[in-house]
Amino acid sequence: MSQRSNGERERPVFSASHVLAVVGGDLASIKRADDLTYADLGAILGKSEDQAAKYCEGTATMDLITFARGWREWNGRFAGGLARLCHDSRPSLGSDRARESKVLKAALALSMALADDEEIDAVEVRDNRATLEEARDAIEELLGKLVRAA
Repeated sequence: MSQRSNGERERPVFSASHVLAVVGGDLASIKRADDLTYADLGAILGKSEDQAAKYCEGTATMDLITFARGWREWNGRFAGGLARLCHDSRPSLGSDRARESKVLKAALALSMALADDEEIDAVEVRDNRATLEEARDAIEELLGKLVRAA
């Protein structure tokens, strides 16, 4: 992995093999922690024992219905790893200066929405959604520095 000039660690790569490894690893951890068999996993996921084993090994893709069954059953223990991978592998907003600009742009949009009637209604939120989401992502990037520093 290449080094970043600002000292932040490199983001994980979002690839098919990495997705399979993360979901498979989380499912294997659940299997061990809950003392389940592959047959037990298969019954919960609506798949065969052999297929459940392939999921744990990270050698088979999982359809959406099967994934949803696992998510419903084990919540964050199952889907949390994939959610983190999706979030952490997103393209960076860039520099802290760019992050500041995103937050200030959202603050300006909110201020302008408040100017007419002292309230921000759903239409104004919808009209500024992209700006607000960019600010949210910038703030999450900044807060992520706390996790990396710990």
